[in-house]
Amino acid sequence: MPQFRTGDMLTHWNTPDLLLITTNACVNAAGGLVMGAGVARQMRDRFRGLDRVLAQQIIARSSRSTRFSHNANPYKLYLPSYDLLVSPEWPVKKLGLFQVKARFCDAASLSQIQESATALLLWCVEHPAAEVWLNFPGIGNGRLGRSEVLPIVKHLPDNVVIWELGR
Repeated sequence: MPQFRTGDMLTHWNTPDLLLITTNACVNAAGGLVMGAGVARQMRDRFRGLDRVLAQQIIARSSRSTRFSHNANPYKLYLPSYDLLVSPEWPVKKLGLFQVKARFCDAASLSQIQESATALLLWCVEHPAAEVWLNFPGIGNGRLGRSEVLPIVKHLPDNVVIWELGR
């Protein structure tokens, strides 16, 4: 079972072996992953150009894209879902993505969280000594309740730490 902690995981963002942030699969017209809220936004603001680097990794893993607009702005949704994306330069670069939804403007999807959690579980089997930090997926801007997501994430291994800002 994972560990649960309350607080701002970004206070010590370089502490874990892998820091995962929850995200989507949408790229904006400027070529950046949409990281407009929550921990994703904080990371985008802290590391200039991160959104473009992450978008390129998602695009490289996808087989197709579809265009859509939201509030009159154009976006591309990249498919299939990536579920879990760990930097190809891990463990030097410790950042990874945990997909909770396809489009940034939608609510998080329990089935997507399940797929991402399964991918994370498999990653942890291959890297049992790696400490992984993840913000609690799907709550906040994902618009899901903690009680809806808990049955999925409670099956993650004990080297995973799930962070929540506060209840």
